[in-house]
Amino acid sequence: MSFKLALQTIPLILLILLFVAILIPACAPNPDTVKQVNEYKEELSKSRSGLLQNGNSEAAIRNFTTFLQKIDDKSYIEENTAKVYAEDAYLNDTLVTHYGSEEIKKYFLETADTMESYDVTIDDIASSGPEHYIRWTMVFSAPKLNSGKPVHSVGMSHVRFNPEGQAVMHQDYWDSGMNIYGQIPVLGGAIETIRRRFEN
Repeated sequence: MSFKLALQTIPLILLILLFVAILIPACAPNPDTVKQVNEYKEELSKSRSGLLQNGNSEAAIRNFTTFLQKIDDKSYIEENTAKVYAEDAYLNDTLVTHYGSEEIKKYFLETADTMESYDVTIDDIASSGPEHYIRWTMVFSAPKLNSGKPVHSVGMSHVRFNPEGQAVMHQDYWDSGMNIYGQIPVLGGAIETIRRRFEN
């Protein structure tokens, strides 16, 4: 094969590889949204008695919000996850669901490994009985997202605490599609194209 012919075929090869890279994930099964909603509702249906009520929750909320602000600190995660999350805790951050403080600790340690910078500001806290809602702004950077530039996001955590002040349920609400998947090269462009079509 001549050098000139090789140069002419490189763009075609790259285009085929790009198509395959997009096609393979697209053929993966769709997320089971029914299962995710049912898991959350099952957590909500658990008895509201035996949970830390509004008025007795200041220390638990303080510990939880401090933990949110230190998700990039692996030694802090190692030392404090079992203090902040109950042994049988439920966590869904819209990306994944984890059960138990050990599984949650492992997840946060893996998350910390992926980030170059991380900052969370607590914007507001509201409580209704045993239900606590923590609104936050997050700015983080990771080499594989947004070319390593900071990603800005807003969200809210719905939390319940046991009488010991540990989180037994933690459900996040934030736009993981735009702020995680939307920042991945190629995939982000596809998501943005779909989003624009919905706007028109």
